[in-house]
Amino acid sequence: MRGSHMSTKPRILVVEDQPFLLLDLIDQLAELEFDTVPASNARTAAHMLDARIDALITDIELGNGPTGLTLARLAASRHPGLPIVVVSGGVTPKPDDMPAGAVFVPKPYSLEDIINALESQSIAHAA
Repeated sequence: MRGSHMSTKPRILVVEDQPFLLLDLIDQLAELEFDTVPASNARTAAHMLDARIDALITDIELGNGPTGLTLARLAASRHPGLPIVVVSGGVTPKPDDMPAGAVFVPKPYSLEDIINALESQSIAHAA
C-alpha cells in the first residue's frame, strides 16, 4: 500500500496498452476519488493482483502476451466476486469468455459507461 495511511477510496487496477487511453481513464477516475493502479499489459497486472484491489478494468486486446480476458479470468479465480469491467473496440466477447458477473463495455466508451458498469457491481465512487 502506498504511504503510511490506509485509503478508503476504491482501488481499481486499470489495464490498457494504449498509453493515452490509460492515462485518460486513470485521470478521470482519480477526479472521482478512485485510487487507480495503472498497468499496460496483462503480465504486469497479474503481479498487481496480489495487492489490495477493489475492481479491475481491462482492455481485451493488450498487444503481445496474455489478453485481458485471460487476466479477467485469473483475477476472478484469485479474488472471487471481484468487480470486473472488460472493454474493447475490436472484440465483442461471448458471455462464456468472461468470468461470471463481469461487465463488457464497448469502445469508444464514456466515463459514465465505466462508472455504471462499476456501480452495477457495487463499486461506487466517493465523490
